[in-house]
Amino acid sequence: MNRIILSVDPGKKSGIAIFRFCGDEPELMHSGEYLMREYHSSIISAIVMAQKTDAIFEAVCERFTINAQTIKNSQSPYSLEQIGIYRYLLLSNGIDPESIIMQTPADAKRMFPNDALKKLGYWHSGGEGHALDAIRHGLLRLAKTGWTPTRLLQ
Repeated sequence: MNRIILSVDPGKKSGIAIFRFCGDEPELMHSGEYLMREYHSSIISAIVMAQKTDAIFEAVCERFTINAQTIKNSQSPYSLEQIGIYRYLLLSNGIDPESIIMQTPADAKRMFPNDALKKLGYWHSGGEGHALDAIRHGLLRLAKTGWTPTRLLQ
């Protein structure tokens, strides 16, 4: 079963990771960090890749929850806006925007801290860490759906 997993860490600078998974080890096809005007192109690329290869497409996103601390830190709406763009791009390409799998940042970081990403070989150099967070979310989705990161056990 061929799967394309697109994972997003939304924000003023959003992290994006695209994985292809054919049943053994996930292949990190792309990772990067993007400002709002650049963000859409990687999302569309992942959708097109899945459509061209008849792959199952899975959309993953870091859950953004507004709480008292969020309000205290900033009034910026970037994360919510990026999630809205993500949903719109899915919708405009025939994918149910409600199909996005939302995951907490804590779960992703707990399962795949930096040392684990390095050991697994899924490290993104440069940037502010948002691409790494997107990679964590993609790997967390894969782990939740049956992939075992055996290189961590060695």
